[in-house]
Amino acid sequence: STSDLAKIKMHDVSKGNLQTGDLVFFSTSKSHSQINHVGIYLKDGNFIHASTSRGVIVSHLDEGYYDRTWKKGGRVK
Repeated sequence: STSDLAKIKMHDVSKGNLQTGDLVFFSTSKSHSQINHVGIYLKDGNFIHASTSRGVIVSHLDEGYYDRTWKKGGRVK
């Protein structure tokens, strides 16, 4: 699951230091307490992820929804 993936050992990466292939994690539930959405960082603030309503899409980290629900970035060791 996404929450399990978020718990594996990886290097924490800030938004400003993301590189292509890094994972980006979000908490989109009402409580915002558990990570439940993940994407793969592309470049220039864009990431690819699966949307339940639109399929696989590219979004931008600065979009209001993803800016509000951002939890962390990670680079697999």
